[in-house]
Amino acid sequence: SRSCTNAGSALAAFYTRHFAEKVPDIKPPSLQLLVSFWQHPSEHVRMAARSLFHCSAPRSVPLPLRVQRNKIPDHLSLSDHMDKLIPEMQSASVSSYGQFKVDDENLDRDDDDTSQISSWLESFENQEWLSWIGGTSQDAVASNIIVAAAFVVWYPSIVKVKLAKLVVNQLIKLVMSMNDRYSSTAAELLAEGMESTWKICLGTDITHFLSDVLFQIECLSSAPSSNVIYKTAVAVTMRESLVGTLLPSLAMADIMGFFGVIESQIWATSSDSPVHVVSLKTLIRVLRGSPKALAPYLDKV
Repeated sequence: SRSCTNAGSALAAFYTRHFAEKVPDIKPPSLQLLVSFWQHPSEHVRMAARSLFHCSAPRSVPLPLRVQRNKIPDHLSLSDHMDKLIPEMQSASVSSYGQFKVDDENLDRDDDDTSQISSWLESFENQEWLSWIGGTSQDAVASNIIVAAAFVVWYPSIVKVKLAKLVVNQLIKLVMSMNDRYSSTAAELLAEGMESTWKICLGTDITHFLSDVLFQIECLSSAPSSNVIYKTAVAVTMRESLVGTLLPSLAMADIMGFFGVIESQIWATSSDSPVHVVSLKTLIRVLRGSPKALAPYLDKV
């Protein structure tokens, strides 16, 4: 029965989530498969999928995303390494030709990294796990975006710096697509990394994104009853992610832009529009979470 299946899934998830910790030599599971369960209806499955992801992530970084480090051989001490490095530096050519050559090599490497990362984000071939969850090529691409964003937010030191800029717009598109398997997770990752990472990447585009999120919330709140998706728990989850998680983080990242957006939205919508209530709730959350940041704008409050 369905209840037995759910119970079995919960138990299996609970008892397998520590395998990666206890058996370090085991082959890491597919990170893309794990993130596809982050919005599973069962809390046990969600917890297990996230636990397994964090256990596996440090040793499962996809090669195109992984930062390359110059590792000092174990048999070579730090002082020996410096003794070897200094003469090499002293004997290196400082001619302009040599400098230009290095710059060209760095530029080529930079372009190559960008191409590899972009190709990986858009890849969907040879994804065996898709058949296990009944997924499509769109699920493959969406899971790649979630995996990359998760590394940027939680493990920034082991992935390439440029990954954040290359994935942020893809992450926003995933939020706005209202995908029932990934959009809420995408909103959570955007919110969690907004202050530390995404804010710098987005710049003035945060204001436009704020406006889009408010419009999406209004659509979810006042959708026609004939549309089946909006009557499901999925729509409720999406709305909660936007209202309770993403919108406050965007507001705190661009307070002036937030005030400008809600002012224009309030004047442009009817008095019974959900935008009014959502704006007020967001303002209260920002006031509680970052009162000092709001101090210069008290006249607008």
